[in-house]
Amino acid sequence: MKICRYIGFSFVLAMFLLTSCFDDKGNYDYKEIGEAVIKAIPGVTDNGDKLVCLENEHIQLTPELEFKEGTTAEDYEFIWYRYPQQPQGTYQHYEQGDTLAMTRNLDYRIVDSPRDYWLVYKVINKKTGAQNEQRFEFIISAVNGWIVLDEDAAGNGDLQIIRDKDIVEGGNGQVVKDYFSVNNGGKKMQGARFIGICTNSSVSNLYVYSDEGAYIMDASTYKEREDATYAGLFNSVVTLDAVNPQAHVYETDHRRMDVLVNNHKVYAIAYIMMGESQYSEAKGVDDYVAAPAIAPVRISGHDNCAVLFDTKNNRFITISGSKALAAPVSAGGAFNTAAIDPDLEYVYMNEGKDSETCLVMKHKTTGDFYLFRANLAATEPVAVACENLGNLTDMSEAKQFVFGIRGNVLFYATDTKVYAWRNGKEEATECMTVGAGERISQIKIYNNPSDNVMTGKVLFVATQKGDEGKVYKAVFNEMSGLLLEEPLEYTGFKLIRDMFYK
Repeated sequence: MKICRYIGFSFVLAMFLLTSCFDDKGNYDYKEIGEAVIKAIPGVTDNGDKLVCLENEHIQLTPELEFKEGTTAEDYEFIWYRYPQQPQGTYQHYEQGDTLAMTRNLDYRIVDSPRDYWLVYKVINKKTGAQNEQRFEFIISAVNGWIVLDEDAAGNGDLQIIRDKDIVEGGNGQVVKDYFSVNNGGKKMQGARFIGICTNSSVSNLYVYSDEGAYIMDASTYKEREDATYAGLFNSVVTLDAVNPQAHVYETDHRRMDVLVNNHKVYAIAYIMMGESQYSEAKGVDDYVAAPAIAPVRISGHDNCAVLFDTKNNRFITISGSKALAAPVSAGGAFNTAAIDPDLEYVYMNEGKDSETCLVMKHKTTGDFYLFRANLAATEPVAVACENLGNLTDMSEAKQFVFGIRGNVLFYATDTKVYAWRNGKEEATECMTVGAGERISQIKIYNNPSDNVMTGKVLFVATQKGDEGKVYKAVFNEMSGLLLEEPLEYTGFKLIRDMFYK
């Protein structure tokens, strides 16, 4: 009976409460929330919710909004928040951030150093406080890419930077114009020869070597370093017999070696050594004349950091992590690394696949070209191969060369055509023919050890037609050298002196 009474009482109480709810008319002022809809932010939402900008770039974003019926833009507040991705920021946590603008559209010039941010666009109803927002990646990128050193007819040099999508994150094919003069008060370079870079943590310099020495820039900002001179790169013991920079390599993978050829002599900095910060002359080999080339050895744990070629004695010269020069003699193998046929003359040298050193030489009498391949990473050299290239198509007209770094491929170019030859094959394959009236002036391969996807798979070809320069970019199969797509053209250059990846 008690249970029945409890159930009956609970039923009556529930009915009373339900009836009270129906009878309560209330005095509540119900309002529409009035939340705006962010339909899209062109340039962001159509790009994977990511905006990649360059230093000093002027950006403009115009969101597409839909306001609630009966409201207009005047009824809303707009805020653009930014906060860094590292140290780790969190969603809706802006203590580390700052406000870029409080306007419907964003009109902003980048004044910050390269960094990865989150950018949040908020739309807030002034009356109800209802809000909507869109968060996306906002990356301020250093102005990196494929650097083209060119000059006008009067010899005024500058840097143009190709932001190609295959080699730069967020690249869209933009060519950043005259970036040296933009960052140096309109100044132009004179007598520019070639580009070099040192990314050691204590230095981080970008160089444009010239007839008078070098233009020395901060590698991040492209601004010339105050009071920095070419002579100041060498220690007080060095007396240069001439200012004549010819080749430069900074080898990051092994002892952080910086090697320079000036007037056919070798100078080096071993940054791993305490207190090393200036070039001293490398010792260990006498009576040599260094060719204007340095082939880096990018294999850690081996004795040597780079390879040079002595044109006086037709021999390879290595430089170790302690800056010691040596002229290694191969025991057997395809040729003697310390005594190559004196009837051959130096043409071109650089690194090949697996850091082999590859050398092209030409017979003084017959005009035939020869390819020499050697492994010179260790103290004991290995002479891998010597091949006569004389039977390859148009080889007698070849003027430009470059070696594959992911496959044993040689690219060579005449004035108008580029060929690819897989080592050991009987024939070469024609890759491309440049436009009418153009002359090929340089070919180079994209080499970026930190990019495991595209490094060694992109060929850049520079051409000239009068005072007009052009750069072709071609993606190729790293094993065969065959192009995978039609070359892409970049135009608007002047006389091209050098090309370099930064």
